[in-house]
Amino acid sequence: MKRSLAALLAVAALTLSACGSGGTSGSAAKADGSGKVSVSVSAITVAAAAPIEIAVREGYFADEGLDAKISYAEPAAMIPSVVSGKAQFAMLNAPAVLTARGNSVPAVAVAGISAPEADPQKSYIQLLVGKDSELRDPADLEGKTVAVDTLYQLPDLSLRHALRSEGVDPAKVKFVEIPFPQMADALKKGEVDAVNAAEPFVTSQLAAGARSLLSSTEGQDGTWPHTVMLTSEQYLGKNKDVVDRFNRAIAKADDYAQKNPDKVRALVPEFTQVPEQAAQKMLLPVFTVAFETKGWQAWADVLAEEKLAEGKIAADEGFYTP
Repeated sequence: MKRSLAALLAVAALTLSACGSGGTSGSAAKADGSGKVSVSVSAITVAAAAPIEIAVREGYFADEGLDAKISYAEPAAMIPSVVSGKAQFAMLNAPAVLTARGNSVPAVAVAGISAPEADPQKSYIQLLVGKDSELRDPADLEGKTVAVDTLYQLPDLSLRHALRSEGVDPAKVKFVEIPFPQMADALKKGEVDAVNAAEPFVTSQLAAGARSLLSSTEGQDGTWPHTVMLTSEQYLGKNKDVVDRFNRAIAKADDYAQKNPDKVRALVPEFTQVPEQAAQKMLLPVFTVAFETKGWQAWADVLAEEKLAEGKIAADEGFYTP
């Protein structure tokens, strides 16, 4: 098991063991004095969380009889939060959900948040090199060092698939973990040969003279789920009506975000550390609630190739649709 992924799944497994079959993650939801069902939503402080904020601010959750409270945490906390019942819903990426399921952690996606742009050149994840770099083609990366934010999470897995799509064997590339905010400095100092950057750092580095060597979503299409909302199988089993209402609220918020990119960019600095100037220029994903088995199966194939699950991944069991 790869280090970063193993840590996430170990926490989830320990949480599951501590909860047992009777844990709060499987409790039936009850309305409060106002008649609304209280739900806790755990999110990550990135631009893709905008639809969750929109669903609260525009009253989409309230319209569905939900009193939703958002709390922000690191990605590694997402699956444990729903497995333990600390949160009813959490934000993560599709391959992480499938990997968890392949390792017997009962998480299930219940609403989409984002998917990649059909045009890879408009992707919010790009492999960048310095303006004076001798690297001109993805094949030039063999034997070189590439910075990724976290090994075996969505940006890294997207890049590995993109490299394969271009005929490059990822095993011949050295990947090192460097947080997104520190990538530009590492590239400038020559500590790495390329960086797998995500917005808002793509736009800022391109403005500073960096070049895009490869879109990290090359080889993907709009059916590939990226950011998703998940819950536990236990909660879903006892609260399908609440999950359906949650899905409808997120669908409205996704539609709003997709139709109003300027409002999304104005909102992002309010719940992230992205400066207003950067937010105004950053590339956004496609906001969509829909899931397609084709896209989930594509991720399952990528995970199988990377040997990231102990058992067979049933892609069509990784998500629920109302």
